[in-house]
Amino acid sequence: MGKEQRFLVVKNKDSKDIKYFEYDKISGYNIKPNPKLKFQDAINVNRMILINPSLIEKMVDKKIKRKFDYLINLLSVVYENDDETGEGLRLALNEAEKFRMELINKYKQYVKEEKMELMLKKIAILEDELYLRMQYIMNREYYMEPEEKKEGKSR
Repeated sequence: MGKEQRFLVVKNKDSKDIKYFEYDKISGYNIKPNPKLKFQDAINVNRMILINPSLIEKMVDKKIKRKFDYLINLLSVVYENDDETGEGLRLALNEAEKFRMELINKYKQYVKEEKMELMLKKIAILEDELYLRMQYIMNREYYMEPEEKKEGKSR
């Protein structure tokens, strides 16, 4: 392969210059675009680093909101199905736990503390609700079992 070059396109009112720029030394939020999206007459980008703190915060808030909405939709589907085994509840509980850990590990440095605390409280409420529903299903199965056995043995 050839020599790797890295450039930054800077847009000013008067001129558009391409300047040499080493982005390995800059700390920021890394973004990788969807590889399936290709535009004609456009520059294809493999990776982008956001440096502006307000832009980083907006991008991370948008991602967090999208994942939280996905979790809420998953919970609504699980509650509507209401299966007897509780598999859907276990799946939703695992997704909530995964989202909470991802929020702590991946987005903590980019989100303000008050927003982080609020989101963690929301997730904790959802996890508690899921855990209570799982306990309800397990207790219902435990108490319903003897009655089913009595009905099944009689002739």
